[in-house]
Amino acid sequence: MPTRMTNINRAKQETVEVVCVGMLTPAEVYVVENIPDWNTGAKWNYRADFISDDASIVACCVKKWGLGSGLVCNKLGDDVAGNNVFDELESMGVMGRFIKDKNLRTPYEIVISDSKGGRTYFWDRREDLLKTLQEADTAIMKNAKCVYADWYDYPYNLPAIKEAVNQGLPVLINIEDQYLNSHSISELVALATWVQCTPDQTTNTHKKYETCEKLLGQGVEGVIFTGSEDGCLWKSNLDSFSVQAPSIDLIDANGAGAVLSAGFLFGHSQGWDMESSCRFAVAAASKQCELVSPSALPLEALHEVAKDLVVSRC
Repeated sequence: MPTRMTNINRAKQETVEVVCVGMLTPAEVYVVENIPDWNTGAKWNYRADFISDDASIVACCVKKWGLGSGLVCNKLGDDVAGNNVFDELESMGVMGRFIKDKNLRTPYEIVISDSKGGRTYFWDRREDLLKTLQEADTAIMKNAKCVYADWYDYPYNLPAIKEAVNQGLPVLINIEDQYLNSHSISELVALATWVQCTPDQTTNTHKKYETCEKLLGQGVEGVIFTGSEDGCLWKSNLDSFSVQAPSIDLIDANGAGAVLSAGFLFGHSQGWDMESSCRFAVAAASKQCELVSPSALPLEALHEVAKDLVVSRC
């Protein structure tokens, strides 16, 4: 199969603290007041281009905060969209072995985000692209401090996650609301050091403690249960606390969960305790919602927000 390869891991001595495993997709977000009814329209207030999916968002945020980050990801097409994504990653300094394949078409994602914090997305997740994630080069995991992955890339992300576990690296897996279908992701949970989850959109958050206890019973070391304006709950067998989110002027909540993951792993990579990591994560995820598209705000501003957040021991 003819391919053209781009290996942007040029700085051989650069440390990669956080490695993210997952699909890579160019995307754009449109912000509207309300999602329009079917067969009608709406004026958009803002729009922005960004690199999706969540693993890519985490890698980009961590890099912008000054740590080395890398991607273990799918191939893209050798086309304009694929070239633009790889060029942008290279300009940011995100590391990885990125492959452009003339036989593939680069995927694309469109997100419609509303003023209430909801979103509707349209994405192009084809089998030919997903399969290439199974073959992705994991060499950048050497000497990393932690790894991130998502449930929705399963089972294609399994080879890379298993390699991380074999190397003794802690793995954060975002299972979102899939704890409701725990049988389908039990293999993922068994590989996770920490699990990040969020309440199902149709239920209340009152079962979060029960959910955390169940996941801890399955062997994970800690659970981050996120709750939008409720901030997050951290639960382990050693500690339990909640971090209240700050008041914000909401514009676009798209990608907030991934930014929270990035904040947590950023803190862990620097040796912070769990409370400090969760404080920073909640600050980062909350404040990015005041901007358009997933964003890594300056560290100094986030530290100022994080130190004033209310923490309640459970």
